[in-house]
Amino acid sequence: MRLALVALALGTLVGVINHVAVIAGFLDPPPGFEPALFIRNLDVPQYLTWGALARDHWLLPNYHAPWRTEPALFQPMLQFVGKSGLPPVLAHYGLQFLLYWVTAWVLLLAAKTFCQTRRQVVYASIAMVSALPLKLIGWAVAKWVGAALPVQLGLAYGLIEYSYETADGFLRGGLSNSFTLTFGTAVTVGSFTLLAQYCRTGTRKYLFGLCILAFFGALLHPFEVFLVAFGAIFPLLRMKRPFEILLVGGAGALGLVPYLVQSVRSGWVRDASDIAQWQMTSPVWVMLTYGLPVILICWLMAMRFRGPDPEDDVLQSWFLSTALLPMVPAIPVAIHLFDGFTYCVGFLLVRKVAQDKLFQRYGDRLRPLAWAGAALSLAVLFTSYFQIYTDGKSADPMIGRPAVVARDERAMLDWMRLHLVRDRLVLAPEEMAPWVAALPQVAMASHDVFSIGFDEQREAIKRFRAGDMSVIDTYGVSYVVSEQRLAAGNLLQSEGRYALYEFPGRVMKPYTRPTSPRRNAFRQWVFALFGADQK
Repeated sequence: MRLALVALALGTLVGVINHVAVIAGFLDPPPGFEPALFIRNLDVPQYLTWGALARDHWLLPNYHAPWRTEPALFQPMLQFVGKSGLPPVLAHYGLQFLLYWVTAWVLLLAAKTFCQTRRQVVYASIAMVSALPLKLIGWAVAKWVGAALPVQLGLAYGLIEYSYETADGFLRGGLSNSFTLTFGTAVTVGSFTLLAQYCRTGTRKYLFGLCILAFFGALLHPFEVFLVAFGAIFPLLRMKRPFEILLVGGAGALGLVPYLVQSVRSGWVRDASDIAQWQMTSPVWVMLTYGLPVILICWLMAMRFRGPDPEDDVLQSWFLSTALLPMVPAIPVAIHLFDGFTYCVGFLLVRKVAQDKLFQRYGDRLRPLAWAGAALSLAVLFTSYFQIYTDGKSADPMIGRPAVVARDERAMLDWMRLHLVRDRLVLAPEEMAPWVAALPQVAMASHDVFSIGFDEQREAIKRFRAGDMSVIDTYGVSYVVSEQRLAAGNLLQSEGRYALYEFPGRVMKPYTRPTSPRRNAFRQWVFALFGADQK
């Protein structure tokens, strides 16, 4: 019971910190704006779109692409949101905070597994908090000393690296608060904890738990499973248990089957998955993005690679797998392999330091450095989240994303939700388009991945704004939201600076592969084995 209460408190605290932008927008929206209740990035409206579509579909069509698309996307996590019967805001945040609490509970269990004393838990926590991008530290220092604005902006990408690019849905976030990331982090931390318990005790229940987690992790979020399967290889080989390696990998592969089936069946799902690729160019990126704790681990591993306990084998295998697997081009959205990496770093660093003779000899003298590093990291994080808070309530944020919406945009979206014919294509301003899709309504250029030709569609919209009306017939646009008055089309509604026009008789075209999707050779070979149409 005590562990559950601590997890509840920790998960709630983390959730509140991650949503400071949303809180700022709710408490203090600027004149002419109102709380958006969500941070305005591309991830949130995507999930809201899928949740809205899940009310009526088990397999989802693609409302971010400007074509007719068959229901084909397998998204079981969003089925919970869509079919819950709750309002979207409650369903979204209810699942988010439930997963915060679950992840906190899993992390506390991991601390009991990998840390031998409370002091080690404290130092592991310091390492986790201190795993900051070097650019983020540089940006904070530049801000403190009042460096020139170009210098600050040159380092500001460190804030994006920490709060968006490597957000893990728990300690790292603020600009990307996704329950899918939180779930992925829980799966990752739970997996290396169960693997360590099995390697330590040989008790089969931990192996079965790992297989169940690999299966459901792959079924609900099909990315971290590659790390789970690969990270388990070395520790299980050390135990001379090759069958268990196949068991874990097979459980994960079974969870991936629905995604493979739908990718083979649907051309647009294949193309979207081709675009949704992220590949790391060098492990140096890991050191630059996770900072001094990772650099220190690399040095300690060079001094003494082997650890005395099975827990060391598991953590080192996980660390190296995470640092190397993202360079494999066949792994989809490899950035998700870093979900949970921060916690592996914290536990591994504490164990490495405890085993190192130099640190044992000079530990008392070096301890103040650890606390100084913790103080510096907390100061950097306070500065970062204060910036996220400030940007959250701003109509024109400096670095982050707003969590406010203009009143005329909200009024137009509300009117469209009530009056537009469903399944007709809408052309809307770029900042508004993702939220049109979330109505739900098919929206052009509304997502960088699932629009499947995002840049091409943006260019077509620019030509339309310049007077080229051909986009209307090329894509079959039925509705246009414009900030300038149009000579063509029937005016349906005006809200502030926005006007909504209808172009009767236009019909969306069937899905046709655009020229922009990148094709991964290995993936195309796999699809070809199953006879998937690659035209």
